[in-house]
Amino acid sequence: MNLIGTRAHDYGRAAPGPLFSAIAADGWQTVQLAFTKCMEGVAGWADVTPQRVEEARRALEKNGLSVAVLGAYVELSMADEAQRAEAVRNFRAQLPHAKALGAGCVGSETTQMVKQPGVTRAQAMQCLERSLAEILPDAEDLGVTVAVEPVFYHAMATPELTRRVLDDLASPALRVIFDPANLYSPEDAPRQQSLWERAFESFGDRIAAVHIKGARIEGGRPVSCPLEESEVDYPAVFRLLRQTGAQPPILREEAVPARAAQDLALLRRLAL
Repeated sequence: MNLIGTRAHDYGRAAPGPLFSAIAADGWQTVQLAFTKCMEGVAGWADVTPQRVEEARRALEKNGLSVAVLGAYVELSMADEAQRAEAVRNFRAQLPHAKALGAGCVGSETTQMVKQPGVTRAQAMQCLERSLAEILPDAEDLGVTVAVEPVFYHAMATPELTRRVLDDLASPALRVIFDPANLYSPEDAPRQQSLWERAFESFGDRIAAVHIKGARIEGGRPVSCPLEESEVDYPAVFRLLRQTGAQPPILREEAVPARAAQDLALLRRLAL
């Protein structure tokens, strides 16, 4: 059965005990944990110390929660070498923390193209693959999974580009975070079934976690909306997911704690 969870930072910023207690009390089973976004006293990567990680691990264990994704939130596709190298250093530093937490993966998106005016997608993809080539040996040595997320306006923008990264790096430690709403571009919206079929053909066997949020197209761009009002054909996505035989964790993004019960009920129906 798929574990169903939420991003910890959707519950705000707090000490580990109160934060994970609130999440567990609402019925979530697992979390996406980004220390820099949710943990009291953590202002940057240097504050994510082994001591803080151990404090979080104990609080998670006490509340019966696992870590599906340790969120790194770095820019792996930057053409500026200093920025790219810093992103790689920060990502690599999270790998031992992921092992200590028993996290399902360390995850990141792949940099919005708008952040690099004048850089082509081909150039950004080269930088992404270079970054991953520097990260993956450490991940393999530690037995930790790295997961990258395709987003239609980022460097790794399509199912096919995602498959290319998986094939080029050819690492057992590399997998994918699948967020259907982040692949749901205005161009693909009229042909959703084809988009989901392409996604599962490209990386359906390598999904580490699934993100779920509401999205619809307004004014030619996607906007957030309540999950039950989403245009994304989640029943179709979950039918294809079940066909893979895998049961990755399902993570609610943009969760509103007051609506946890409704969201959990909807996600459980989808995952059946």
